[in-house]
Amino acid sequence: MTVANGNHHHYRMQEYQRDESAVFLKTKEKYGGLSNMAGGFPLRVNGIPIRTTEALYQACRFPHLPEVQRLIIEQKSPMSAKMKSKPHRANSRLDWEQDEVRVKVMRWCLRVKLAQNWEKFSQLLRETGDQYIVEQSRKDDFWGAKPVDDQILLGANVLGRLLKQLRGELLAAAEQEELETLQRVEPLQIKDFLLYGRQIEAINMNNGRAGQWNKTAGESLFIVANPEQIRLLNVESDLHNPPEMAAILESLSQDEVAQILDDPSSAKQQIAELGFRRFGISRAKLERLSKQAAREAIRSALENEKILDAISQQASKSGQARLG
Repeated sequence: MTVANGNHHHYRMQEYQRDESAVFLKTKEKYGGLSNMAGGFPLRVNGIPIRTTEALYQACRFPHLPEVQRLIIEQKSPMSAKMKSKPHRANSRLDWEQDEVRVKVMRWCLRVKLAQNWEKFSQLLRETGDQYIVEQSRKDDFWGAKPVDDQILLGANVLGRLLKQLRGELLAAAEQEELETLQRVEPLQIKDFLLYGRQIEAINMNNGRAGQWNKTAGESLFIVANPEQIRLLNVESDLHNPPEMAAILESLSQDEVAQILDDPSSAKQQIAELGFRRFGISRAKLERLSKQAAREAIRSALENEKILDAISQQASKSGQARLG
């Protein structure tokens, strides 16, 4: 069955059997993390924190309207991000529905989601096995499929197809031991691929050692400790190596890291509270250090693997605090 209208272009409508498919609808249900609306998969593009894939996708409609992009990205919920885009959709980029640009953008967004949430999202894709992946929708049979009855869904299911394609790339890369190819995401080669007026840059999560580090430090650290997100620690560009960052953050749980990402503006304070206190350092003590002294203390701590001693020494040297 084919669809001739302009919204669906050449994508074929297909029937999917529910019991033969990994179907997702609500984000809290099984496979719900496959949804663009799912929380817990934070992104960062050009150094800008973005809460969900939905917000990133909607922002990509408006490269010529950075103020609209900012409005969308600042929303705290994915549904709010989607709703904020609606009044401006008539002013989407001119090629949004031409040459399948929106599908290319969606594919890119999913690649970014995988690269920056490696363990969590790759595991979810693997859990779908060899089934079709289907987004169930009441209204949208382009990105998803609509229920016909209790067992059958009908739609172009383009999002599900892209996820299935990404799963295939993941399995092939794993078999060939080339996972690093999915941990770098190049910008799309389309006109004006911009965020806040700047050309979108490549996302590089492997940095030469990501695979090894990811296995030892865990997924939550992989989210935070990468070059694109280095500023979360407010140490500017002094620390570039993810394994070194893991030395600072290794005691944080995934929930704690997610909390930090929800409010990156206070990341330094949160990390001080959640992480450094496990080494006997209070938030108040750390905040007494100057920015430069704190950077030097962290650098020294990484080199000596004695975080408490290093910060105490640096604080005494700066004369700004006495840590006993």
